[in-house]
Amino acid sequence: MKIILASLIACASLSGCIVAGAAGAVVGATGAVVGGTVDLVTTSQAEKDRKDAKEYRKQNKAKNAKD
Repeated sequence: MKIILASLIACASLSGCIVAGAAGAVVGATGAVVGGTVDLVTTSQAEKDRKDAKEYRKQNKAKNAKD
């Protein structure tokens, strides 16, 4: 409870531009995390093509090694 009260007092004593800057930093950091997460779960067509080509070469190499 004391931490919340101290935070509220600190926020009230800060000027508007500092609060806006801090809020912008939080939003920017959140956007970077979300953007990184989206990049991890999505795959472009070029990435799929490279993966497929690599798998195809791997299968052919294994097949040729048996012969």
